[in-house]
Amino acid sequence: MDSILRLRAGFGRVLTLCGLVAGLTLLAVMVLVVANALLRYLFNAPIAGTLEVTEGALPIIVFLSLAMTQYEGGHIKVVLLTRKLPEGARRAAVVFAMLAGAALFAWASYAGWKLTMKSIAIGEIERGSIRYPLWPIKGAIAFGMALLTLQFLLDAALAAFGGTLPDAEPEEIE
Repeated sequence: MDSILRLRAGFGRVLTLCGLVAGLTLLAVMVLVVANALLRYLFNAPIAGTLEVTEGALPIIVFLSLAMTQYEGGHIKVVLLTRKLPEGARRAAVVFAMLAGAALFAWASYAGWKLTMKSIAIGEIERGSIRYPLWPIKGAIAFGMALLTLQFLLDAALAAFGGTLPDAEPEEIE
């Protein structure tokens, strides 16, 4: 159990770094959009490529933070059926859910890597007021899904060996 917790904590540091990259990307997008709006309305001189850069940054912001959200227990959980189960059955349901999530995102990550490789092979670029290759964005999406796959597997192992996941106890809604 201790080794799973240490591995999970170490992986959490990697996820925190990814979250920092996502947060800094979000900050850069915010600055760019505000600067573009101010320059457009004050001087009629918008920043070329703001739309394209924003479009490219959004997947990076979202997909690099998915696994960190899972690590912290921040994803939405529906516990209508599982909250009344005995402890062993609840643990089995959690393990099953984590393994199902891992399987889904492993498949999505694999498909994402294939699309990234195809994007590299054909030299796919964003067409607009500025041009840039799309493979780094597609690669970030696949990387984020791969991180989430690993986090689901770590959470499945932790739950299977009796550990408690963050935010395991649902909030009561009145």
